[in-house]
Amino acid sequence: MAGIPQAVNVHSTSQMTDNLSRNEIIQWVNHCLNSSYGKVEELCSGAAYCQLVDMLFPGTLLFKKVKFNTKLEHEYINNFKVLQALFKKHGVDKEVPIEKLVKGKFQDNFEFLQWFKRFFDVNYDGHLYDALTARGGEKIIGSGKTPNKSQLDQPRNSISSNAKPTSQKQVVTTLRTSQSGVSGTPTNNNHYSAGDNAEVAILKQQFDQLTLEVSFCIFV
Repeated sequence: MAGIPQAVNVHSTSQMTDNLSRNEIIQWVNHCLNSSYGKVEELCSGAAYCQLVDMLFPGTLLFKKVKFNTKLEHEYINNFKVLQALFKKHGVDKEVPIEKLVKGKFQDNFEFLQWFKRFFDVNYDGHLYDALTARGGEKIIGSGKTPNKSQLDQPRNSISSNAKPTSQKQVVTTLRTSQSGVSGTPTNNNHYSAGDNAEVAILKQQFDQLTLEVSFCIFV
């Protein structure tokens, strides 16, 4: 779309890795947005995602459309519809599972947040962004603590999954393996496309024989 920056799409597979724990990823959200979320489930309002997209593409969000501190499900739905419209505007082909997310269940929200973190990493160019000022000084009130000033002064992508911006329209995910029980063993990264299921199965058999532990997280 002419004049509107288009995002790099991230297509997840069952071999996606480099995922953060629930505490690390909430810390990252709070660091980006100067917010005080305490649990992954609190992102079921959809508001955080809307502003994170504005962080990627400054000025794209009409903030008055987003309810940051609402507790009403119909307003959660509205926030996610705003997010879906932003995705469409910037060429993001990810379907937002609104009906699942607004229920506030951990697993659904955690999987979507992990996908979003990877999407963010490959699209963020490192520019400075004052989230509190951007939303007119409105505080996002959650069950956690707001990052202190020294934390906010750090680069916004300091908690990273090692993904780098790329001009490609698809990101091939990584299968990470580490040798079990051996301290200091280097990590080997092997890249596979989503269709290489047979090759992955063969490699897994080899890993089992060599007592290697395959570590990966599943994304939707």
